[in-house]
Amino acid sequence: MEVDASFFDSFPFSEISEAEGIVDVLLDKLGNGLDCHVSFRGHCQLPCDRCLSNLQLPLTFQERLIVHLGGQTDLENDIWTLGPELHELNLAQPVFEWIHLCLPFRRVHPSDDDCDPTMVDHLIQSSRKDEKGNDDGNDAIDPRWNALKDLK
Repeated sequence: MEVDASFFDSFPFSEISEAEGIVDVLLDKLGNGLDCHVSFRGHCQLPCDRCLSNLQLPLTFQERLIVHLGGQTDLENDIWTLGPELHELNLAQPVFEWIHLCLPFRRVHPSDDDCDPTMVDHLIQSSRKDEKGNDDGNDAIDPRWNALKDLK
């Protein structure tokens, strides 16, 4: 199955809008059920957490889904049960979730040189202002903290 921007358009609350990849599914029949081995290899484009410019992230995962054939359809648990009314196995929702779960927590360029230089300069200037305590370079101490100096 191909995963691209049109795949993520069908999910309205996706943080991924641009992606490309291939999902491979291997089905093993196990008595009255299926053992689905799902693997994904691709990439997506998200904003960098540091400079907000586009960042291309490689994504890979391997997951397993067990499906039993039964009397009543239940797709909410870890082991799916398909009722007699279903004749197709739609893996779009779990693939969507697995792709989002394999996104890294912190999304930044591999080196600082790849980040947008104007944004990095702005971040450096604002961190220097924070170290001083205010914008004008005056090192005045907040009078509320003066009372704490007398505590011993």
